[in-house]
Amino acid sequence: MSFSRRHVLIIMAAVVLVPLVAAVVLLRMSTYGPDSSGTHRVTQVVGGSFSLVSTEGLAVTPATWPGKLLVIVFGYSFCPDICPTSLGTIARALDRLGPDGDRVQPLFITVDPERDSADKLRNYVALFHPRLIGLTGTPAQIADAARAYKVYYQKIEGGAPGSYIIDHTAFFFATDDKGAVVKVFNRDIASDKLAVDLSELLHR
Repeated sequence: MSFSRRHVLIIMAAVVLVPLVAAVVLLRMSTYGPDSSGTHRVTQVVGGSFSLVSTEGLAVTPATWPGKLLVIVFGYSFCPDICPTSLGTIARALDRLGPDGDRVQPLFITVDPERDSADKLRNYVALFHPRLIGLTGTPAQIADAARAYKVYYQKIEGGAPGSYIIDHTAFFFATDDKGAVVKVFNRDIASDKLAVDLSELLHR
């Protein structure tokens, strides 16, 4: 192969691959753009309505809490660190809000319906805050909700039968009562910063 032909092929490959790589990178960045510390601005349509079941067996959607600011976390009760950290942060932020906290409804959507029975989920969320509500549903319902919020989750099998963890997105979301996301938070946001951000959303 001549040098000139090799050079042409390299250029052609670059023309094809560079935009492809750039598109993948932009796709990964397009959902949540960096904003102030611990938060992200929403840069594409994220969220929406969902149909799930509360631990009391009631069918719910975001409209179940009209006029509320919803704070939505995806996770599971066997989660070793991410979920307890996020839920603890949310609980402390709600307490910091004082009376305004009554205008916020925190929701914990399990991505592990196989192990998170209604009783298990109810007892788990009660450990963090009395107003936190656990939601479950069929695997298809949970998958639909996760897809709407661009949430990834994947079961990772352990060494023993029935032993597994679930790798999942650590962001959590503030939404209106239609499920439209208005703010995205990192799991490591400080509770006082979260309280300030939620207060701003409530009063804007």
